[in-house]
Amino acid sequence: MREIEFRGKRKDNGEWVYGYLIVDEISDKYYIFSKGNSCNETDRIGEEGLLHILTFEVIPETVGQYTRLKDKKGKKIFEGDIVKDQYCIYEVVYDGNGYYIQVVKLLKECGTAKGLLYDLSDYKDLEIIGNIYDNPELLEEEL
Repeated sequence: MREIEFRGKRKDNGEWVYGYLIVDEISDKYYIFSKGNSCNETDRIGEEGLLHILTFEVIPETVGQYTRLKDKKGKKIFEGDIVKDQYCIYEVVYDGNGYYIQVVKLLKECGTAKGLLYDLSDYKDLEIIGNIYDNPELLEEEL
């Protein structure tokens, strides 16, 4: 069975939450239905001591889907992650047909150019070094 998982930054405190995406098209709000250990015990238990269904409103721009691939250290790769290999730094993007890595910075001369897209599944030696929301400086050009 295919694992479908999303992440997004909580609107109330900016923390990452992982789970299933719910989009309220009437209010245009995005929610993540949390699963597993992606929230703490105080989030799980209400004032009445009852376990409640956990949905967190998230900032829509931060929502990214799990690509079903992991980096060389076994960490899940999500849309919006920044990854690198020995030659380049890339942003993980989705273009409607699949997940790709887009070259944002060259680390060594390797015959490629910034902006090009490569199929993410063709790269096995990638390492996550951040994401575009928490680490935008990784995408900036060096002066």
